[in-house]
Amino acid sequence: MKHLALAFVIALAMQASVSNAQYDPHPKNVTYTEDFRGQFHFSPKSEWMNDVNALMYHDGKYHMIYQWGKRIRHGGYATSKDLLHWTDEGVALIPQKTFLPKETKNVSGHQVYSGSGVVVSGETAEKITGSKKEAMVAIYTGTASGTCLAWSNDGGKKWHDYKANPVANPTRGANPRDPHVFLYEPTKTWILAIFERGTTFYGSKDLIKWEKLSNIRFGFECPDIYEIPLDGDKSKVKWVLQDANGSYLVGQFDGKTFTKEQDKLVMDVGPDFYAAQTFFRPNLPTKALLQLAWHDHWNGGVGEKGWERHATFPVEVGLVTYEGKMRITRTPIATIKNLYKGTKTWKNETLKEGKNFLENTKSKTFDMTAVFDLKETKATEINFQIANIKLKYDIKNKMFHGMRSHRNKPVPDKPKALKPDANGVLTVRMLVDWSQLEVFSAGGVFSYSANLPFTPKDSSLGLTSAGGDVKLVSMTMNEVGRIWPEVKDKK
Repeated sequence: MKHLALAFVIALAMQASVSNAQYDPHPKNVTYTEDFRGQFHFSPKSEWMNDVNALMYHDGKYHMIYQWGKRIRHGGYATSKDLLHWTDEGVALIPQKTFLPKETKNVSGHQVYSGSGVVVSGETAEKITGSKKEAMVAIYTGTASGTCLAWSNDGGKKWHDYKANPVANPTRGANPRDPHVFLYEPTKTWILAIFERGTTFYGSKDLIKWEKLSNIRFGFECPDIYEIPLDGDKSKVKWVLQDANGSYLVGQFDGKTFTKEQDKLVMDVGPDFYAAQTFFRPNLPTKALLQLAWHDHWNGGVGEKGWERHATFPVEVGLVTYEGKMRITRTPIATIKNLYKGTKTWKNETLKEGKNFLENTKSKTFDMTAVFDLKETKATEINFQIANIKLKYDIKNKMFHGMRSHRNKPVPDKPKALKPDANGVLTVRMLVDWSQLEVFSAGGVFSYSANLPFTPKDSSLGLTSAGGDVKLVSMTMNEVGRIWPEVKDKK
């Protein structure tokens, strides 16, 4: 009997250790070479990815928890040392209705819906984890439960359910949902913004006991809120409140109430941009405001197999005065240059009507910036060709004509306004990957994200004008290398 009892205790201990640890459900030896798989955009090894959730920096790494699992949402988990090369760590948060092995369940709720993440230590950490050691805390909606906490103080190796979940917003379903938590420095108060009849704010001193503060009738799903200087002037600090669609308000937040100073705007006008989140800032190694988003908007993907969907490339967020309004800017992080494998440059060239300027240039993964002088041109269009995808800039009407995916086929998207600068110069930057297009212009005020079915084996490019010639002031084409490790044994 003693042996049986000992065996039972050992079995329970083993089960407890499994239930708290991240779980890897993915097939081995994923090569990241499948058709449409981004080579420098994050995607999970297998299964479904959607909303980006907890973004934190801890123990020398960037940590990302994201919604994973098509039938039941879990907390997928990835880490990076440089925000470029990502390691898929499997699944960190495994809810009660999981389709994974039942013994792996480790958090509250039927499903893990969206949320955010913070890094804590001292008394706050002790109340949640039992130790003053620095810890990561994920705040999420556990459906049929409420706003819940999960924590790790060993660098993400094991994730634990907070013993008294939910800490706020109890629910029989999934509403309210998507808590975003940040620290309001003037009063050292934790603020929770949640999708609840718009956006509702709650306050707490310990992440456990929450008090309702205010509500603003703005936003649909996945709120984010952050402080940012206008035009780089630290004496002109503004607050930005955004939702899952990329809609945002600029104004002031006093620790309780958000007051808008202008009407709603949108930070990305492409067809595939959703649930953008910024990193928890107090302990970031950079002062930059860093953002990742889901590179989709429930548009059905491009026919990828073995996994579904991916994230946008990381950007730095800014705020500038543009045409009399305060506008968000999105700029790819500067360290993308560490992925460059080769560069081609052109200066003071001319796009000849109907002639392909890039006829002898091939690429499927690149970062390209082109500067056009449109002051005196008689041309009506500038046309970009990437494999089977056609993009157009309407010079006369100052409109960018992009593409979107519909039932795995490219179709025209609605034109979007894009003006040259006051001197008639148009600067266009494109990040292009195996099914990812991100376009930036006007200093980052113009942002356009699209998930497109580029023909897999086609690396041809095109750049032409129509209706006349166009002066190409300069163009730089950087080939971007892949972020994934090579798999030696593919058996």
